[in-house]
Amino acid sequence: MNGAIELFGWFVFNVALPLGAPLALLPLARIPSFFRAHRRGIVRYAIKDGQLLWAVIPMSASACYLLASALDEPGGPRQFMWFAIASHVTVIVVASVLVLFATMDAHQRDAAGHAPEQKIPRFWFWLAGVSGAIHFLGYVALVRPSL
Repeated sequence: MNGAIELFGWFVFNVALPLGAPLALLPLARIPSFFRAHRRGIVRYAIKDGQLLWAVIPMSASACYLLASALDEPGGPRQFMWFAIASHVTVIVVASVLVLFATMDAHQRDAAGHAPEQKIPRFWFWLAGVSGAIHFLGYVALVRPSL
């Protein structure tokens, strides 16, 4: 039972909060009177320019550090750890490039003086989910397999 509680706590603080807290706190935007009239579409507005990917980058960097620290311990599936580290580095690079493109696109829209309706790529959600899943599975299977 203690192992399940530890895993749940680790998941909450290392995956769920970095990805979910920014979106979960958006309803607080209704409190100031200025935002009450503009609260429709606030979630879409909060992630339309790649802001969700900013959470993915440090989460994957944290996973790289965690896995690299576990490499120092004797034994363990080192090849899988290196694969997981390489996967996280790939996620960091892809998320960084997508943030760059989204930022350039947002700047171009602002410079043009109008903001046409922009669709949020589903790939961003997929990448955030994959990053969280790899981080959690790497911890459970490679760093703390005894839990």
